[in-house]
Amino acid sequence: MPSRQLLSSLVTSLSNTRWTLTRTLRSENPLDLNGELRGTATFTAQPPSTTSDRDWLYCEEGEIPSNVGIGAVQPGLRWTKKYIWRLGSDSGRVSVWFVKIAPGPEEADYLFHDFDFDVDAHPPAEQSKSATQKDPGEFVAAPVPPLVLATDSGKETTVLNARGNHLCINDMYRTAYSFRIEPETGEVLSWASRHVVRGPKKGQEIINRYEKGA
Repeated sequence: MPSRQLLSSLVTSLSNTRWTLTRTLRSENPLDLNGELRGTATFTAQPPSTTSDRDWLYCEEGEIPSNVGIGAVQPGLRWTKKYIWRLGSDSGRVSVWFVKIAPGPEEADYLFHDFDFDVDAHPPAEQSKSATQKDPGEFVAAPVPPLVLATDSGKETTVLNARGNHLCINDMYRTAYSFRIEPETGEVLSWASRHVVRGPKKGQEIINRYEKGA
């Protein structure tokens, strides 16, 4: 588990950028959306709550392109999704929460998953190699975050991987994250996530890649 200071720097740096999102959708059901979506994602620090946990509102949005719309989902429609990312004051862990469907300020509802970080960070070469391996059983393999040069060209970036699972009735959501950071500061230069959904009627994979917006 990375230090609390590193995790705090990591999540805080996510909120300092408007991220360009590229999403690849693959589904065993031909009636599901399949293809590539583009949009943006932001993290906004939330007001302090009654606990000392620190919350950020993750919000993504985009538009369905003409080559992806199918059935009732028409091209040109806007899509959006929100989660609460939380840095626990007691546990020192990062977790992701669904947002309450209610009027007023966004609040955490119930847990999506905790982050289980790899013990060690990987340099880019090792990360690229590990991404070609098969899913390690209970968890799925992390995607490779977009390649980005460190701010100081003399420094090499480090990749942190994290995973978390969520059982929704009969459907299992397995998620993996990868963050390309500057080791000394914890600043995120690019990142990626992968969601694999398996259930009686579901067989989906969603890969998200995030780069700093212009």
